[in-house]
Amino acid sequence: MKKIERAIVSVFDKTNILKFVKTLVNEFGIEILSTGGTGKLLEQNGINYIKISEFTKSPEMFNGRVKTLHPKIEGGILFRRDIQKDIEDAERFHIRPIDMVICNLYQFKEAIERQDITLEEALEMIDIGGPTMIRAAAKNFPDVIVIPSPEYYDELINEMRKNKGAITEKTRAMLAQEVFAIMADYNLVIANYLQQYYNPDMKMEDRIYKRYEKVQDCRYGENWDQKAAYYRDLSAKYGLHSLKQLSGKEISFNNYLDIDACFQILLDFGKEHYVTAILKHTSPNGIAIDKKNQLKSVQMAFSCDPLSAFGGIWGVNQRLTREIADFIVNKEKIFVEVLMAPSFELEALDILKTKENMRILEYGDLLDKRDEIYENLEIRSTLGGVLVQEYDHKPVIKEWNVVSKKQVNESEKEALIFAYKVSKWAKSNSACFAQEYDTGFYSIGIGAGQQSRVHVVKLAIQKAIEFGHKEELKNSLMGTDSFFPFPDGLEVAVEAGAKAIINPGGSIRDNMIIKRADELGCALIFCGKRVFRH
Repeated sequence: MKKIERAIVSVFDKTNILKFVKTLVNEFGIEILSTGGTGKLLEQNGINYIKISEFTKSPEMFNGRVKTLHPKIEGGILFRRDIQKDIEDAERFHIRPIDMVICNLYQFKEAIERQDITLEEALEMIDIGGPTMIRAAAKNFPDVIVIPSPEYYDELINEMRKNKGAITEKTRAMLAQEVFAIMADYNLVIANYLQQYYNPDMKMEDRIYKRYEKVQDCRYGENWDQKAAYYRDLSAKYGLHSLKQLSGKEISFNNYLDIDACFQILLDFGKEHYVTAILKHTSPNGIAIDKKNQLKSVQMAFSCDPLSAFGGIWGVNQRLTREIADFIVNKEKIFVEVLMAPSFELEALDILKTKENMRILEYGDLLDKRDEIYENLEIRSTLGGVLVQEYDHKPVIKEWNVVSKKQVNESEKEALIFAYKVSKWAKSNSACFAQEYDTGFYSIGIGAGQQSRVHVVKLAIQKAIEFGHKEELKNSLMGTDSFFPFPDGLEVAVEAGAKAIINPGGSIRDNMIIKRADELGCALIFCGKRVFRH
């Protein structure tokens, strides 16, 4: 392992740099080169160094834009110590070796988060000299150590102490890899900024730049023989990586899919009133809104399909109380895979933690971040590529068009919108029968994922009857995620007791559907927005 004789220090983030450089100088006798801002800090703290301009015999230029872009710097980093021709060139051009590059970059990503930043200011935060040096050092890692972040200072000092001032090739290679990952992210942020600056309304560009970082490995994928991990999109400020796990087993691949679906449902319903969503396999099997009482909301959501609630994902939109914890753990003795809430009462947590395997997730104020969360694109993988679209985050009602002779009142309108929103989150084809009660609305039968529209209505009715809601089907309200191609779906719903139905309309047979609704005395509303989810 090679001895380190000379290091160049040029850092934007100066965290712990003084301690690190003092150790390099005092313990290992390393000569330090430095640029203006970092150099002044070293000088103020009594650390001797050589100015870059003295080392290169060339002044800084263009208000600091050109400092380290010089053959004596880049050459000192790049020349290969075991190649005779490189050694001869270094001697011929008076280039001395630089064995360590300590450099982190201008914080472009953080700068552009300022709402008032100008293009000129943003361009000035694009680092040129730093990337050149760290890329050069990474390319020549067998001879040069590159340190791109303060997080490595302590472990490198410890390694140098163990190895008499040297760094292993494995560590050098790891640091080099990190440099190229940093540069990939840095360049993507700049490319995305310029793309957005000149095309703020365009999302489907010819190229999409993304970088992901592993959050955790999963025990396995959808099935036992598949490997899996969860990665966060580094361009996404908020997402599932923002949730805090308070208790329970590690989150699995399937858990992540369900958590994503549950949280998006909560985002759609928002913070008004008390909302409870219970899901299984990314599709809701019970949702309720209560305007006064959280426990009532949970009980009504559970009542829709208590069988499927076993092993489900539960989410609420308000601070979870002891009452809810007691209902889940003691009264109903329900098996819950994941429980999500913005926060938890301490007594509630104490009760919930008696279920050691239940994953308890806290998501804080993320419901307030809806617009920022949905700034990103939805990306789904396919064989050999991806499908990209905007998230379906717009209001579910584009227009309120009562096309039947029979009208609905305001309370029925609220219940219909609730049913339609639930149908959105059930997989297409979907249907939701909902019922009103004195302080809210709840699903009484949900059908999802059927190939025909009439069968999904029949499934929703069947489930409602199976779980004791046959009487509640009378004068119920139904939402379904797309139009009726034929009257049969509507006929089955009305026969079961639906008094009003909402769908987007848009069928070539809409007039036939409207006529049949009038014949059956059912209110029919077209809302103008389809809410398929495949």
